[in-house]
Amino acid sequence: MSTDMYGVRVLAVDPDELRARFQVFVVYYDTGSRTHTPLPNEEPNTFLHFLWEAASGYLDDGDERKGPLGHVVSTDQLLDYEWADTNARRFISRVERVERRNYPLSDKQWEDMHDFYHERGGSWQDEDLLIQAEYEIQVTDRRWLEPLSVGDGWGSAAFPLNGDSWTAEDSPHIPDLARPAVTLRPFETTTGSVTYDHINGMDFSDDGTYLALCSDQGRVWVYDTADWSEVVHTRADGWLVPLMMWVPGGHILVVKDYSSGNEPEEEKQWAYDVDRRAETEAPFQAGNLRSRDGTYGISPNRAGEGGFDLHGDEREPSRRLSHAGTWDPIQCTAFSGDSSRLFLGAQQNLYVVDPMAGEVIDKVDHASKRLFTLASNEDGSYLAIGSFSRKLSYLEFGQERPHELCVWRMADKKIILGRQLRSYVDALSWSPDNRCLAAALEPLSKQSFHRGKTEVAIFPMGPVDD
Repeated sequence: MSTDMYGVRVLAVDPDELRARFQVFVVYYDTGSRTHTPLPNEEPNTFLHFLWEAASGYLDDGDERKGPLGHVVSTDQLLDYEWADTNARRFISRVERVERRNYPLSDKQWEDMHDFYHERGGSWQDEDLLIQAEYEIQVTDRRWLEPLSVGDGWGSAAFPLNGDSWTAEDSPHIPDLARPAVTLRPFETTTGSVTYDHINGMDFSDDGTYLALCSDQGRVWVYDTADWSEVVHTRADGWLVPLMMWVPGGHILVVKDYSSGNEPEEEKQWAYDVDRRAETEAPFQAGNLRSRDGTYGISPNRAGEGGFDLHGDEREPSRRLSHAGTWDPIQCTAFSGDSSRLFLGAQQNLYVVDPMAGEVIDKVDHASKRLFTLASNEDGSYLAIGSFSRKLSYLEFGQERPHELCVWRMADKKIILGRQLRSYVDALSWSPDNRCLAAALEPLSKQSFHRGKTEVAIFPMGPVDD
């Protein structure tokens, strides 16, 4: 018999409007450590469990679920957490927490709490003491609500998951992470040893005509985005940690050493004219990242925060940027396509910078257990982020710790789309025309990392329901 995590009661139901209101109680506590099951967030899959449990009812003599949702969603599907993460939004299109009570519990309140609260006829002992919240849900079909009646109550062994919650309004602006349009395999066309090599840099040209890749060993590939054909495959040798950038306004690539900021940056680089298919000369590209229009760049600072300073065309940074006020090393960076925002991903925190003001204007605390790489769309309204998996608590991978590729909606700072990967996310780049997202993915391996196996998945915009 499973231990209930929540108690659920129906407060209102309107099948014609596809809406219902639930009261959800936390009924599992550890009074010794003063911890408890968290209240559900606003992602749909926990509520899919609630609806399924209520609408399906008990098993009948034929071992079949009686409710309409039980006929559509099997027990095996519901307990397949990857399936539930991806498909819950097909049944529940919106969840909004509208009220919360008794959270957090005070020391005095904890003294009155028990570890378990069991459902008895749709009620729970000391309901007024329990951590609880009310939720408005919107479903996709009135059938999912028809078995509900106001006052219904039941215990649930569901627990919070991390499912997709994007909407029809989001769809044109976000990538379909389930269906790569193209998969590029750059190392298949290379020669020589690829031991220790992998993709460490990737970027679309300013006009989106080309996608360029650079490897840790200085290999350079360029693909024509019209048909994804490989048009350049060359080598930029002699760089300790190669850093690749496009020269603003054209199709010239440069490769140079990554600057740590410990010493002034040496003005030395390799330049290649993609249109002419030849090495060339180009003005030195200062810093570690630039905005697409070339207005802003960033260089490591010495403020003791592990961050970056902003600069324009001048060599030395012109704006000291204090992103944290304390040591919080930045792991990944991205400008929005229109240069209005700079995103700084630390190990766990995400900072949003206004480059014009040179100030942090927003922050997401504990955005992830670890942020590795990120990319922004044109106006900074959506981010693609490669991070440690949010799903390791309920998906088993043994000693392997793969990444998850997520899409953030920055209007409300919510992860609305995520895919658990059997690979590591080495680099991300969002195309200027919002046509696709490119992701450099290094497969899991029992052997050492970086063996020339990285693939580049091109995800088109506009996920659709299966």
